[in-house]
Amino acid sequence: MTETVLARYLASLAQTMERDYAVPREKLFAEADVSLVDGVERIPEQDAEALWAAADRLAGDGLLGVRVGKSVRYGTYATLGHMLVTSETVGEALREACDYALYVGAAGRFELTEDCGEYRLVYAPVRPDWQAAEVRSEAVLLPFVRFARWASPGVAPVRVHLMRPLPDNPAVFEEAFGAPVVFGAPEHAVVWPRDAMHQPMNDANPALHAMLKQHVQAEMPGEGSVSARVKAYVGKQLDAQSGGLTARDAAAALSLSLRSLQRELACEGASFRDILADVRREKARLLLLADGLSVQETSARLGYSEPAAFVRAFRRWYGSAPAEYARNQ
Repeated sequence: MTETVLARYLASLAQTMERDYAVPREKLFAEADVSLVDGVERIPEQDAEALWAAADRLAGDGLLGVRVGKSVRYGTYATLGHMLVTSETVGEALREACDYALYVGAAGRFELTEDCGEYRLVYAPVRPDWQAAEVRSEAVLLPFVRFARWASPGVAPVRVHLMRPLPDNPAVFEEAFGAPVVFGAPEHAVVWPRDAMHQPMNDANPALHAMLKQHVQAEMPGEGSVSARVKAYVGKQLDAQSGGLTARDAAAALSLSLRSLQRELACEGASFRDILADVRREKARLLLLADGLSVQETSARLGYSEPAAFVRAFRRWYGSAPAEYARNQ
């Protein structure tokens, strides 16, 4: 798969350089040795990396990431941004932002996990030799914070972890993120309280959300990617109730060895376990609400060995038991 980045997102970088650093777009592209082409929807990741590295050199103040992050709006992410604002809860929006991160760019991977009453969003570059890694990661994480606060007032992180050493101006970062910042951390992460994930979105619209999701899926780059093929395989197996929900089964269906499948998914920032959970999560709500199935029937349709395992998973996804969730919709 050819790795690309959404051109509209990179436009925020060029606009920031011109506005905050008086560097014209032509000079930025020349510094990066990248051809300036208008009207394209996506840019090769290697060109995007060169542009970020050039911008970081020209800026020279370590603040490029937070400045770009402040410039990003939900419309910067095109159809994906509009889809996210119609999510029902902040947690759903953040999970789907992670699920569809490839729509924006293929250079990093996200993971949203719950631990000790907190939700932790971790962002990591796919390659350890990623150029301008600090500012790029900060530019990626800050819009998540601003988006959550804008989409559901009062939602704010409890702390932010950045890998950069303690800067001379830490207050600038704390003001941008609106939270205490831990510098010199082992990973880039934003931590929210558990309750924040269940806050309703201002513009929640389930019907519009479903329609926009179809558009996002159709617009996803690299439709032949291994992760997309695995997701399609899992969805088909669940719909047919035909089993085959192991990584080994998926590898055989895709004519790959298990090791090759795992390696290809890792290169795309994915894993079979995460893909299976994502598909189950998407189908669970449809089966409960749209099809009106019972918890037991839904559990069986999703391939769980027992309803209790499904109930535990559903509670992690949506913050309540499936029966309670269905009653409140």
